[in-house]
Amino acid sequence: MPEKIRLLKVTHNFPRWKGDYAGPFVSLLANRLLNHDIETVVVAPHHAGAEEEEDMDGVKVYRFRYASRDEDEDLAYHGEMHKLVLGSISGIFKFRHFLECFRKKVSDVIERERIDAIAGHWLVPAGMVLKTVAKKYNLPTFMYSHGTDVRVVRKYSNAAYRYLRSFCLGLNRWTVVSGYLKQQMVNIDIQLEDLIDVLPLPQDETVFYADDSVRKDDNLVVAVTRFTRQKRVDYLLRAFAILVRQVPEARMDIYGSGPLKPEMVQLIDQLGLQSHVNIFDPVRQTDLRVVYNRAAIVVLNSVEEGFGLALSEAMLCGSAVVGARSGGITDIIEHEKRGLLVEPDDAQQLADAMLRLLKDKPLTSQLAAAGHKFALANYASRPLAERYAEIIRNAFPDSQSP
Repeated sequence: MPEKIRLLKVTHNFPRWKGDYAGPFVSLLANRLLNHDIETVVVAPHHAGAEEEEDMDGVKVYRFRYASRDEDEDLAYHGEMHKLVLGSISGIFKFRHFLECFRKKVSDVIERERIDAIAGHWLVPAGMVLKTVAKKYNLPTFMYSHGTDVRVVRKYSNAAYRYLRSFCLGLNRWTVVSGYLKQQMVNIDIQLEDLIDVLPLPQDETVFYADDSVRKDDNLVVAVTRFTRQKRVDYLLRAFAILVRQVPEARMDIYGSGPLKPEMVQLIDQLGLQSHVNIFDPVRQTDLRVVYNRAAIVVLNSVEEGFGLALSEAMLCGSAVVGARSGGITDIIEHEKRGLLVEPDDAQQLADAMLRLLKDKPLTSQLAAAGHKFALANYASRPLAERYAEIIRNAFPDSQSP
């Protein structure tokens, strides 16, 4: 085993510039691995405003071009790649070209940087890229799934997984961010059970923490989300309309973007919530810390969530949380122990949970404290990076676990 391992991370989602909200956990893990003698190189798609090659906090980043104009490089970084691809014949051809450019850049970087091991983030598209590359170079290969890719595989399991099955079963290890995601893949193929490890999304404990300088707003509900069907922002707004009838001073700030934003703005008007609800664009993580610290409650009521990033971030900041009893959210919240769980798509139950926390301050403080303690023990980046480094090192024949 080399004294220092050179690891190539292959991902379609990675910060495009300092402070970018795209894939910060991928960047964070790459940076933390430096403390374990694992030097990370990244290949990711190019995007307007991003450098084609740069060093980001000790991590070398290569961004491949797949169109001649910046405005045509629009497949990545929006969270809707599969819809853009499957929405038209031209989308399919564009995706094929995207994969070809991706594979070529990965191969070039493997040779140029003398890579020792490869790790793909998100089975789709990284697994589709590495399926060919892994055969060519025969390097230890890992996959890390975050949620969207597993949903795509489940939806198109007959075609997608059949194409990727031999690659998946040949991985050294496959990490997923929640027990829910592991079970979803095991349901598709029982042979994956011993191959998959659960490794939660790492959070930067130097960014997300309880900040005593920020004053808590006892009437503020916060949601950090995307405006898509999966996120169920419409149910959140309907629940908040119920809440406001009982707590007129309640307010909600929503941070996010997505295709359904105009529809949600219209729903706010229909529900008469214009003076109670504000929508903000996504903000930097350092700004998010202030947002979470100021909130009385942070809510994520999406369904089939792979993990629930906003909840773990909020817990590290000492905020009380409410989530849907769905997907990886149940890994994060234990009902009435470190937050409240509600049934999916039940606006009345969601309203009742928010009302309970706004009215019962001792309960809110108790749940927030328990959640904070749990998040520090389970989601801080440094111990998770140590676990991931051990997984990588164990793939080398002469490795010895500590």
